[in-house]
Amino acid sequence: MVEGEIIKFYRIKAGLTQEELGKGICSSKHVGKIERGNTSYSSEIISLFSKRLQIDIQKEILNFENVENKLQNWHTAIIKLRMNDVEKYKKDLEKSPFINSSKYDAKYQLLLARYYLLMNDYQNAQIIIQNIQKDYNDLPFYERNLLLHVIGIYYLNNYNNSSTENHQKAIQTLKKIDINEYGNPEYYYHLAVAYAWVDAKVMAYVNAEKALKHFKDSRNFLRAINAESIMLLQVGNDIHLDFKSMKRAYKNLIHDSEALNAPDKTGMLLNNFALEYYKRQEYEKAQKYYKAALQLEKKPSVIHLQRLNNYLKCSHEGKLMRKSVLLNNAQKGLAMAEELNNRHYQILFTLLILSIENNTNEYIQYIEKTAFPYFQSRKHTVQMKRYGKVLYDHYLEIKEFEKAIEFSNLLLNELSIHN
Repeated sequence: MVEGEIIKFYRIKAGLTQEELGKGICSSKHVGKIERGNTSYSSEIISLFSKRLQIDIQKEILNFENVENKLQNWHTAIIKLRMNDVEKYKKDLEKSPFINSSKYDAKYQLLLARYYLLMNDYQNAQIIIQNIQKDYNDLPFYERNLLLHVIGIYYLNNYNNSSTENHQKAIQTLKKIDINEYGNPEYYYHLAVAYAWVDAKVMAYVNAEKALKHFKDSRNFLRAINAESIMLLQVGNDIHLDFKSMKRAYKNLIHDSEALNAPDKTGMLLNNFALEYYKRQEYEKAQKYYKAALQLEKKPSVIHLQRLNNYLKCSHEGKLMRKSVLLNNAQKGLAMAEELNNRHYQILFTLLILSIENNTNEYIQYIEKTAFPYFQSRKHTVQMKRYGKVLYDHYLEIKEFEKAIEFSNLLLNELSIHN
């Protein structure tokens, strides 16, 4: 019961034992039962405890119950990406004397993990997840589903350890959420992202559509942009669909994100829009939007590496930049990847450099000996398909048909296992 938790908190704060608090009022055993909420008690006993502890119990009850509202407001601010409110509620909750009470501790810790994930602090988020899993065997329904959501986001957004295997783990974790117990349809968005990463286009679209409805209903316009962009990406995989309507959709979303002063969303949309031109081999327009997206992302960061790689790869394939300039920028990208200790982009920039230098033998050897085994170990299906096809075509071209067939079978087996 609320009174028991409050009495316990202020007893410990005052440095009193249960026996000292109960002296002349009740036994220490009865004090313990009251604090744990395991017995009934009279208002007179609580009044006597309050007088001894020098607290206004009614005021403290209001403060205690207000923690629930602050936690919910904090979660809403995180979901809606209202960063000023996120920081404000975090500071308010840190000042609350009851935030680590048994009633609120698990929920507070899980929302703190969501905060760390929002701030890309994966180490602290992981520590909280591990502690919750270790310390709580029977979480309440809401907290149990919140834990699943937090774990799913962790697998999905940890750029330092990103792989198709982690995206599959995110899917399996998020699918366990019971929406009736949880009541937060936002998780459909994270499920859509996870499906998009493993190239499950239909499931990505379906879940993004559910998320979009939720975000529109809750007037969460920033997140609605995210959900609609996922839907566009899935539709965009069919290059035979009406590109004019897709271009209008992208331009409208870019306009909306600029009006909302959301450069991160604008950059994401520009990058995705560029990808649609790139897939259609309209390299000049793709380069234009890749460059605009790149200029909106600060360096050094993994997202900057991604956009720089896209920009240079498009410029190289479209013959839109001098070789010396391409090499210089690709080498800067490689240096940044090494600075961030990001193996994935170290490999991609090395591949780009070898391709720019037109060193076919070294390029093929690097794919076969280093790049493909790495993508295979990390279960990066998109990169496995891309560079697996390069090797397969190379073996056919030099008429090593047995090796081509052997490698083709290996690639098909790998992709069938992980899809």
